Amino acid sequence: MKNRIIILSAFVVIVSCSSPKPKINRQTTIDSVAIVDDRMQDSTKILVSDLPIRFDSTDVLLHTVGLVEFKRRGKYSKYSSTSYSSSDIASNYFKSDNFRGDFINIIFEDSSGRRLLTKNKITIKGGVFLRQLYDLTKQAYLLYVVYDRDTNGDSKLNSEDIESLYISKLNGTELTKITPELHEFYDYRMLKGDNGLYYRTLEDVNEDGELTTQDRFHYFYLEFRKEGYSKKEYYPLDIIKDLHDQIHP
Repeated sequence: MKNRIIILSAFVVIVSCSSPKPKINRQTTIDSVAIVDDRMQDSTKILVSDLPIRFDSTDVLLHTVGLVEFKRRGKYSKYSSTSYSSSDIASNYFKSDNFRGDFINIIFEDSSGRRLLTKNKITIKGGVFLRQLYDLTKQAYLLYVVYDRDTNGDSKLNSEDIESLYISKLNGTELTKITPELHEFYDYRMLKGDNGLYYRTLEDVNEDGELTTQDRFHYFYLEFRKEGYSKKEYYPLDIIKDLHDQIHP
């Protein structure tokens, strides 16, 4: 075990401990993913594609897309990385295999053309290229932290809603949600030499609309194979529960 080095989550740049606690408003119906993105009807903002990013040793360009407000500069309006770094798009944070911001979509570009990540209404908080998997197997995947449900009922998709974990191929195809519905994505980890992804979610089991110590963690393992991947839930705490049952029958 000494030689098995644990690779900590690259989402430390994406998941912030200071973020507001998400809430679930169970008094209203939580809609399924919206097809039409009504945010683009906001006349006070402009749709902007940031300058492209590309992960080392790959051939796909990613253009993150967001809505930004113009900043007044004399008699003309201007937007730039300094103008909107704290606004609705902030992909100027790109380091190694990670990027973060508040994007409404991503455009992928390679030799076969350009394509959108999704046609659904979502907010992408950030993403990470699974570099270790790529180095070991040449399988290229991206993980994304996404707000895809207005869980608190304020008509916005932001940090006050439940975070979900998505995965796609590097070229943006086969986007798939891998966290259960209304589970908060908590963290993930890859182990060196292991072609798999471990991750946790938190479920509001008492249905009080808050995520607290009274709720339940779930554990999942994503196993990558030559063709795709498979997901399974595992139960590391069963051995402790079994011991408790033996002591307190």
